[in-house]
Amino acid sequence: MAIILIVDDLSAHRRFLVTLLRGQGHRLLEAADGREGLAAVQTEHPDLVITDVLMPVMDGYEFVRQLRLDPAASRIPVLFYTAPYGEREAWTFARSSGLPYVLTKPAKPEEVLAIVARVLSGTSESGMPADASPLTTESDREHLRLLTDKLSERAGDLRVANTRLRALINIGLDLASKRDTDRLLEDVCAAVHDLFGATYVTLGILDRNDRTLRRFFTFGLDAANWIKTGDVVPGMLARVVAERRTLRGDNPGGDPAGLQLPSLHPEVQAFLAAPIASQAHVYGWICLVGNEGRTFTEDDEDLVVALAGQVGRIYELEHEILEREQAESALRHERDRAQRYLDAAEVMLLALDMDGRITLINRKGCDILGGTADEWLGRDWFEICLPARVRDTVRQKFHNLLGGDLSIVEYPILTKSGEERMIEWRNTTLRDDTEYVTGTLSSGTDITERNQAVETLRTAEERTRFALEAAGVGIWDLDNPTGVLRWSEILESQHGLQPRTFGGTLEAFVERIHPEDRDVLFETMAKANRFGTDFFIHYRTIWPDGTVRWLNGAGRVLLGEHNEPVRAVGISLDVTERRTLEEQYHQAQKMEAIGRLAGGVAHDFNNLLTVMLGYCELLLADLDPNDPRQADMVEIQKAGMRAAGLTRQLLAFSRKQIIEPALLDLNVVVADMRAMLGRLIGEDVKVVLGLRPGLVPMKADRGQVEQIVMNLAVNARDAMPKGGTLTIETAAVELDEHYASTHFSVKPGPYVVLKVTDTGTGMTPQVKARLFEPFFTTKEAGRGTGLGLATVHGIVARSGGSVDVDSEIGRGTSFTVYFPRADAAEMVAAPVPVARPRAGAETVLVVEDAEGLRELARRLLQRQGYTVLVAANADEALRLFERNASIDVILTDVVMPGASGPELTRQLIERRPALKVIYMSGYTEEAIVHHGVLKPGIAFLHKPFTSETLGRKVREVLDR
Repeated sequence: MAIILIVDDLSAHRRFLVTLLRGQGHRLLEAADGREGLAAVQTEHPDLVITDVLMPVMDGYEFVRQLRLDPAASRIPVLFYTAPYGEREAWTFARSSGLPYVLTKPAKPEEVLAIVARVLSGTSESGMPADASPLTTESDREHLRLLTDKLSERAGDLRVANTRLRALINIGLDLASKRDTDRLLEDVCAAVHDLFGATYVTLGILDRNDRTLRRFFTFGLDAANWIKTGDVVPGMLARVVAERRTLRGDNPGGDPAGLQLPSLHPEVQAFLAAPIASQAHVYGWICLVGNEGRTFTEDDEDLVVALAGQVGRIYELEHEILEREQAESALRHERDRAQRYLDAAEVMLLALDMDGRITLINRKGCDILGGTADEWLGRDWFEICLPARVRDTVRQKFHNLLGGDLSIVEYPILTKSGEERMIEWRNTTLRDDTEYVTGTLSSGTDITERNQAVETLRTAEERTRFALEAAGVGIWDLDNPTGVLRWSEILESQHGLQPRTFGGTLEAFVERIHPEDRDVLFETMAKANRFGTDFFIHYRTIWPDGTVRWLNGAGRVLLGEHNEPVRAVGISLDVTERRTLEEQYHQAQKMEAIGRLAGGVAHDFNNLLTVMLGYCELLLADLDPNDPRQADMVEIQKAGMRAAGLTRQLLAFSRKQIIEPALLDLNVVVADMRAMLGRLIGEDVKVVLGLRPGLVPMKADRGQVEQIVMNLAVNARDAMPKGGTLTIETAAVELDEHYASTHFSVKPGPYVVLKVTDTGTGMTPQVKARLFEPFFTTKEAGRGTGLGLATVHGIVARSGGSVDVDSEIGRGTSFTVYFPRADAAEMVAAPVPVARPRAGAETVLVVEDAEGLRELARRLLQRQGYTVLVAANADEALRLFERNASIDVILTDVVMPGASGPELTRQLIERRPALKVIYMSGYTEEAIVHHGVLKPGIAFLHKPFTSETLGRKVREVLDR
């Protein structure tokens, strides 16, 4: 069970919390304002305080400040309980004062119980909202506070005036009806004490003969020990009695000796003393003392004099009529004064009787409604002044008010002109002398314009917030004099921070910037601060987990009267993904340009290599096996084959290589290469295979897949000069939209994965950035061409896959290759190849623009028994075809001057549909391939070719 103090000037709000929390077994205390709350804290020391913000005497802000200044109470947890219009300001004050939550009226019971339980348990976390920063300036908040205080002061003045008026009437009635003099005088002391807020009151009645003390009464302090019955009245009080005059003033220091009073007399700082007298005699005195820093006014003096005169009637019955007239005059005076207070109020004051008829309306109310008070008095408020749609609801609230519900309410009223105005009402009940409710008194504030402005602002804020959040734009605001930097939640997320965790300073911002970009930022900000100009900045931020993100920022600096920067505001946008895509696009353009050059070189080089290797083969066939030149020719042949391999790498890199795809099981391909890999990379490197069983087939060119494995294995071997472990793994994965959005050529879907990992030296970010550039290598001269990884990248990209690299200095490198999985329709078993003889007796027409290659093809085919006709271009081929009806097959280059090979064959097939065609080329040509893949049904011979491959292809086509 906890002790909980509720501080609120409205009893209905206190009653709600008291009833709710008492049901949980807590002990509840109540206070009507901050001053009463401080007193309760001193005596009870509660475990939790729940306080309103706007209250008379002492508001919630000052109450919390005073509470935090008291060491004994500074650690007591406090919750604000405020109306919605004060919520933002309350949150700001709560954040600066360490208050964990702010409850908004009306709060849901379950919300109150949950928050109270967390605060009492000591484990609560801040419930600070995203928009806790105040939207108003300090001057706006001070204006609101002053306006509220002024309203409270005016309302307080009215309440005091009414209370005093009622007290005077009650005392007058008591004087006329009571016969117990002592009881009456005690009541007078108590009433005066409450009526004027005095520290204590003394009242003495003298003997009419010897002027000594006969009766003595006091209230508020036990002050009887300084005088007793029979004593002569001392000092100031003697003057009041003797001179029949009222004394009012201050006594600095409070020493009673300054007023010629006995030393035992209690402290007196401010006093108001009046004689109790009739027209003919003085019967005693009444004295009010104030020791809390207050002074008594002329109005107070007038009322005390009137009250003392009423008391004097007890001792002068013959002057009763005269005294009654004086009391009535004082009453009229107070009524006039009260009316002046009412008319001076800047709020609408409205009194209704039990039936809802208007009994009082002040000048402000008439200004709002239109007309005069006489036009409204006595009329039914609900029927005349309210729109029909709200009458029943407001009438029910009126009945609730008569029952004690003093909640603040808002509802529209109808003016005399028919216009609707929204009024906020603060209400109380009016009671007669028997405390019976006779009606209501309400003060109303016209909030029509305020509500419209709030709604307009709220709509604009919602639109702006939605637009910024939808666009992913962060906002910042820098107060230059204080150095306070505010960030929106989006801006915090752009720097990898959780909401409301940013440090709020320029230094905290700089800590999040990449060190290489800080100088540029400082220079840009300094220039903007010097000239008050707009600025733009592009920088990297480092997240707490090490992630680097690119941000675009823009800002504006506002200068003061002396051209000094006073404020800066701006926005920020995360452009990391866009920058990544741009870099990938630029890289693709660069690779495409280099590829075109490499493809052109490879095409011409393949023609030369075909001639070199072909004639080398002829020479080797003609030489005696024991001829010493045999070894030289073999070395020349080997060099040519290596050159052919280099050409294939260039074509694969440039995506000009013609691909003959087939269904492949990646596990089978890698397993078949196991022995060769062991011989290739050496004994000091351990090869580990991790092949996932049941892998779905993929459709690819086996030679290219083997080339990828070989290139990655060689690259891994070179990264482990002292030996290590090479791990080759396979798997199946599904790539999603996010992965595809950051990899330029990849589409979402199922993929077969090849992962090659080494335990080598790893690579720096700079090397990793250039890894797939052609001719880029970190090896010493003569050990690498720089085309291995570029070739891997070209082959994989051409197949619709991608390559990821993960590397760290000293921890090795891992290449992950994603191959598209074969479609179900493609998973059909390929026919088993049948061995065929190379020789034949048919006629072959060879069409080739390169003379050396043309002559080589003729000699190789003639050696295999074929009749060979040759043509240098399409025109010669057409003439030969017309003269030789026995031509069985045409072997033509794809790219030639004039008509190309495919154009030539179309013309020939139109004349002889059964004609067989073989194309030969060193790189892709869209006439016979589609996206680099050979079209179905096309017979193709790769350059460079040997006598074996040439004879096999010709025989294969003829035997179809």
